[in-house]
Amino acid sequence: MTSIVISHAQQASLVFADIKGFSSRSDRDQLRSREDLYTELRSAFTDELWQLCPHEDRGDGVLVVIPPALPVGALFTDVLPRLEDGLGRRRRSAPLLRLRIAVHTGAVHRDRHGLAGNAVNHVFRLCDGEPLRQALDEATSDTALLVSEAVHDTVVRAGLPGVEPTTFHAVTLQVKETRAKAWLHVVGDHACALRIARESAPGTEDEPDGNRRGGVSVTAGHSVHMDGAVVTGGDAHLGTLPAPRSRWWRGTR
Repeated sequence: MTSIVISHAQQASLVFADIKGFSSRSDRDQLRSREDLYTELRSAFTDELWQLCPHEDRGDGVLVVIPPALPVGALFTDVLPRLEDGLGRRRRSAPLLRLRIAVHTGAVHRDRHGLAGNAVNHVFRLCDGEPLRQALDEATSDTALLVSEAVHDTVVRAGLPGVEPTTFHAVTLQVKETRAKAWLHVVGDHACALRIARESAPGTEDEPDGNRRGGVSVTAGHSVHMDGAVVTGGDAHLGTLPAPRSRWWRGTR
């Protein structure tokens, strides 16, 4: 019987880039998409940084580890902007390549089979969640980004140069047994991110009245009993308040 050796975990940031619409393509187009993805990632990271970042192929995407010695802020100020620019230039001369990107930080294990651990699982769940999928479906940009609470707290909220916290919007997602809060950013289409954020967590107590879901309105005349509660005096009217209309709009790039 083979014994299992628990590897020493390393605190690191994880980036997972996933190709939109990959499974609907032919084998030939899938292979080309994979090659194009690696080309764009190497260009965005630069050859020097790419060599310093362990990465693992996931078929329709790539998982990249940002070692703790490297400043994760550069991912937002340098790497991801270069990636978006590269994909934009590609539109004019090559098949469309659009990416869902998730970023998380945590303990990463590495054994003889590859990368593992709850942090790895979580970054995949972020990328597979409905908010990020919807964002790339509706956005005008070629990338949509979702960062975990841990990344938001340590990098985004800090307001590092080149990182604007107000362009990240809180969303909730449910994938398998994972229910999590994360922060959505869509390059050049912040209205899209804001709309999806509002749709993902409607009816919270701190929302303005106009954003809340419909509820129950009661005015009382004669005494009325409702689940143990009593409304006294005069005629009673019971009805539902209409839910506010969803706000649908598109931003410009």
